Amino acid sequence: MTGDWDTAGAELAQAPDGDGLADIEFLACYRAWLAALRGDVPAAQAALAGLAELRATADPQDQATIAVAEAFTAAADRRPAAALRHARAALDQAGALGIGHEYLRWAWPLAARAAHDLADTATIRELLALLDACPPGRLAPMQRAERDLARARLAARDGKPSAPELFAAAIASLRERSTPYHLAHGLLDYAQHVDSEAAEAAIREARDIAVRQRCQPLLDRAADLTPARPPAQD
Repeated sequence: MTGDWDTAGAELAQAPDGDGLADIEFLACYRAWLAALRGDVPAAQAALAGLAELRATADPQDQATIAVAEAFTAAADRRPAAALRHARAALDQAGALGIGHEYLRWAWPLAARAAHDLADTATIRELLALLDACPPGRLAPMQRAERDLARARLAARDGKPSAPELFAAAIASLRERSTPYHLAHGLLDYAQHVDSEAAEAAIREARDIAVRQRCQPLLDRAADLTPARPPAQD
């Protein structure tokens, strides 16, 4: 959550040997999740392939854990339809876990982003309605921030003049309430809808976050948005 993915990775790597937890599939699922966040699709898929016992249980938390890891793996593999399907499978556990549960805090933003990438406005509105139907106290702060961001993206897609203000408010909310990873994605969203100077600053900040977290999908997205510079003149 704080963006210290190197420490998280080190803890996950040493736990099986140092703590005798080699057979705990829950930790393997977390390793898959972290690998997917960083864009290492083969490592994520390998970790997910070994979750036979976890997949066999009907426990809502176990199912949500797998669904989130699979969703981020699909996102890293640039398969937004699969990412959306898995993220919504995690959200299906809201009745048992509560909408503000850790896994659902990560699943909702990914579902909304995947739906945006697919231009699936109907699903975006369904996801917004899911959060809107919850009492404010049930939502995690980062979900409220991501809801603001999803609304800003919709406003921009519809060409509404309020979009820049909505993006600015969403970015401020992400800074205060969300994770560095989600802030970086929000900054890149913002960069697509502002003038070149503001866009360059947003892309630069997002890239700095991606470098610190060694997050290749964010680096790739920042590179896609960075305008090509003319060659230097002699």
